[in-house]
Amino acid sequence: MSTYRKILVAVDLSEEAEQVLQTAADIAEANQAELYILHVADTPVSPYGQFPEYAAPVSTAEIRASIFAQLATTVENAGLSRELITIDFGRSIDSIIEHSDEYQCDLIVIGSHGRHGIQLLLGSTANGVLHHANCDVLAVRVREVIEQ
Repeated sequence: MSTYRKILVAVDLSEEAEQVLQTAADIAEANQAELYILHVADTPVSPYGQFPEYAAPVSTAEIRASIFAQLATTVENAGLSRELITIDFGRSIDSIIEHSDEYQCDLIVIGSHGRHGIQLLLGSTANGVLHHANCDVLAVRVREVIEQ
């Protein structure tokens, strides 16, 4: 197995994200690697886009703060520091690849639930990252969290 120095873990806001974070944390610890946590949100679109004089009802700063609050709890539950979190806006695949290249990562860890049909066996984001990354990609098969 390769020794990884820098690992980017891409997570969403699902309950299963903690499984992906834990896997990435274990690999980072075993390799004494730096870990970066990335969440990519869709770019907010104003319902008044054709009227530039109207402001969007929610700013990107407010969206970022809300996402950070949700993600910070999950990250801390996985035993990681909230300071590792980066939140970006845009197309997930592009942002993950760009951040991986910027940080010079040699591994990307991403979740895959594989429940979106044959076309999206890995999930469209995981599949896109796998085919465009300049480093190794680990797709973590996540199990649905069932409330008891």
